[in-house]
Amino acid sequence: MFDIDIFDALIETVAVIALTVSGWIVTKQVRRRMKKSLGREASDLELASLNTWMKVEETEQREKESSAIHPR
Repeated sequence: MFDIDIFDALIETVAVIALTVSGWIVTKQVRRRMKKSLGREASDLELASLNTWMKVEETEQREKESSAIHPR
C-alpha cells in the first residue's frame, strides 16, 4: 500500500511538471507570434484580448496572400 502512494505522488509530480513546462512553451510561442504580427511586445492583457488576436490574424492573412504564388 505504501508503494502505491509513492507511485501516485510521483505520477502527480511528473504531470504537474509536464503541464508547467508545456504551458511555458506555449506562452513563449504565442508571444513570439504576437510580436511578429504586431511589431512590438504584447502585454499579458493583450494575450487574452480578442481584438489583438483579430489584428494578428489579419496581419498573418495579408502576409500569406502577399507571399502566395499566383499562377497565370
